Amino acid sequence: MRVEPPAGQAVFEDCDLGDGSRVPSDFPRNSLAPAASAEHQLACGLSTQLNALGEPSLFPLPRAAEVYRVLWLRSGAHPVSVRFERQGDTGQLRGAQSGGKGLGDPGDLLEESSAVATLAQVQDLVARIEATHLWDPPSSPSTLPSIDSGSLWVFEGARAGQYRVRVFQRDALARDPAFGALGRTLLAASGLHVEGGVY
Repeated sequence: MRVEPPAGQAVFEDCDLGDGSRVPSDFPRNSLAPAASAEHQLACGLSTQLNALGEPSLFPLPRAAEVYRVLWLRSGAHPVSVRFERQGDTGQLRGAQSGGKGLGDPGDLLEESSAVATLAQVQDLVARIEATHLWDPPSSPSTLPSIDSGSLWVFEGARAGQYRVRVFQRDALARDPAFGALGRTLLAASGLHVEGGVY
């Protein structure tokens, strides 16, 4: 699914982190699926994982910013995120892995990495991002994604004041080689020690 927050003020609903604290959802309401309690639960589940991984919300960001991120959740393995911040021909990479599993308890931060992206890496990542057509006109989400297929991939992008999010279950990602290649490239560039195969 390819979505963009509706025109006007985006609405962010608070999420209960389970320890008595609350944080705003990282995802504008109705950006992951049609607005309903299940969509809010998914947004909060993803936001809780990102919070544990030390990741900020990508919306809104300053218009000059250009940032991309993948969040990879597996039902039986640790959550992983990789963020790529681009500044022209240069860029920064930050990877993180927490001790949780799936959309359950996120656990503690296990591993964190950061690196300056080389010119070749920046050029490769930009080409792969463009190949996904992430910035094509968005369509409305129709169904609620889940981790039932074994893994869930969440791709986000923010540039020139615009925001996009695409969510794939394992089988859907296998049918979209451009996003699959981008996810694998970001994971490889992160330097994280990810156990098991990429699926």
